[in-house]
Amino acid sequence: MLNKITPFRYIYAVAVIFTLINAVFFIGSGVAKSIKGYKGFFRSDFLVTEGHHPGLHLLEALDAFMISLVFMIFGLGIARLFIFDKTEGKTIPKWLNVYSLEELKVLLWRTILFALVTFSVTDFLKDNALTWEDLILPLIILILAASLFLVHKRE
Repeated sequence: MLNKITPFRYIYAVAVIFTLINAVFFIGSGVAKSIKGYKGFFRSDFLVTEGHHPGLHLLEALDAFMISLVFMIFGLGIARLFIFDKTEGKTIPKWLNVYSLEELKVLLWRTILFALVTFSVTDFLKDNALTWEDLILPLIILILAASLFLVHKRE
């Protein structure tokens, strides 16, 4: 029975390919934002003026790189679990050598938390007038971090 199901595992290859394409797209976006930020730093008007925030472009690039990292971890983790499950993981970085969905979930959980923190910092630096709604994202980060802590405490 299991031999009849295993050919379907290659359907995951489509998801992995498109997830890695998404990661490359976000890397390109991060590079473009980094170049825009570098150009702003090397102009003659180096100081932050109205509409000219070179450091903010670099933070947005960091956001794009973090989203890219989430896509890469997800794509490579799914490939490791469902496509290359029988191969040795000697060429894969040790932190990406996952053997279960639980391990992949925790790895993604930590990566998404870090990405949300960097996105939250960028969001706070963008807004001049903060409102109560701006506390929603930090509250979500707190809930996710507390739940990750409780999951690890249970183990």
